[in-house]
Amino acid sequence: MKKVLYYITTFIFMFFIVGFCYAEKTLELNNPIISFKKIKHYSLQGFTTVNDYLFMILEGYDDTKSIIKVYDLRTNNEIISYDFPSLGHANDVTYNKNNNIIYVIHADGSNIIYKFDGSTFKYIEQFESPLPIRSITYIEDTNEYAVRTVSVGFKYDSNFNLINKFPFVMGMNFGFDIGRQGWAYYKNHIYYTNWSWIKYGGDGSNSIYIYDYEGHRKDALYTDTTIGEIEDIAFYNNKMILGFNCYDGKIRFFLENIPVIESDDKDIDDNTKGAKQYDKTTISEQSYTAQPASVREKTEKKTKEQYKNDEG
Repeated sequence: MKKVLYYITTFIFMFFIVGFCYAEKTLELNNPIISFKKIKHYSLQGFTTVNDYLFMILEGYDDTKSIIKVYDLRTNNEIISYDFPSLGHANDVTYNKNNNIIYVIHADGSNIIYKFDGSTFKYIEQFESPLPIRSITYIEDTNEYAVRTVSVGFKYDSNFNLINKFPFVMGMNFGFDIGRQGWAYYKNHIYYTNWSWIKYGGDGSNSIYIYDYEGHRKDALYTDTTIGEIEDIAFYNNKMILGFNCYDGKIRFFLENIPVIESDDKDIDDNTKGAKQYDKTTISEQSYTAQPASVREKTEKKTKEQYKNDEG
């Protein structure tokens, strides 16, 4: 009888501990700092902070036009809004403080990166990335960029040259129900946003996976299934900004405290939290070593066909 009571007590204790930890990692998003009604035929995509400003891209549904908006984060008021020709899917944006340049990636399997002035927020020029990237973040500590193709990450130097042909992180969240979004660097970690895509069997929740700069996943944050599709993440005044295309027809941004990374002393597996779960997959070096365009086109054929609309 004592043994039975012991097991029951242990089970109850562990139940509350697990429930407490899960609650700590599920973000409660109640008070947006910026909220506006979606513009017809446009949706939020990548964004970044530029000093005290939030620079964002709204993508036209047919990828033929874009809208650029800038908000002053000291007042949370819009200060700039203008139409712009297509920036593609514009899945992610980053800002380099050293050269005062904003970089917008075209994504959708393209190598194009667009440059904007960090003071005027006006277009400068475009150039080609060595790889067709879908996420980008500037690493101020090392003056490098961390970029992502589909489920693998590479590092560029300050001139956008590939540092190493073999990725520093790979096997990130395989699965057809995952909308892979933008990522951003903050204090030795990369925060990578994902949406559990309802159209393909997901439950509509969001995940933010946290990696160290060596590519080891250390922690994860979640939202519930009611808020909407997360698009990107940025940092401001030691807090994180999360941007959503919300299910009620609005675009919202939340400024949230950054939870303590609980498992920074160990690696954790790389699963999604949505309706399906995918274990971290072992990938051969041949499959994901950076390759010439002709070879890369073949190895990423699956990417372009199956993830065309899933800009992650």
